[in-house]
Amino acid sequence: MTVLPFVVILLSRRFLRPLGTLILKSTCAAGTNFHTAPFVIDEFRVVGSRCGPFPAALDLLGEIDDPINITKYISGRYSIEQAEAAFNAARSRSSLKVLIEMPME
Repeated sequence: MTVLPFVVILLSRRFLRPLGTLILKSTCAAGTNFHTAPFVIDEFRVVGSRCGPFPAALDLLGEIDDPINITKYISGRYSIEQAEAAFNAARSRSSLKVLIEMPME
């Protein structure tokens, strides 16, 4: 198990207000040392967002005469080492999508 998703969860907790929402994209295995008490005490809401059928979606995007420029919706790209800066950027009202890029193992 990699510790990177766990680190992201812990770091994101610093930026959540009580009753805030944490959205987890894809599968995230926190492991057995994941302490849920802070999430319960501050009544955080955790929402999962799983991946859909990517091949079909990419095929559909390829069939459009005037392709959708999805990169214009990405406000910033950050490495996992820059996660704090990424969360700060995501809090901006002008931010649409901020990506935290994780190294492949």
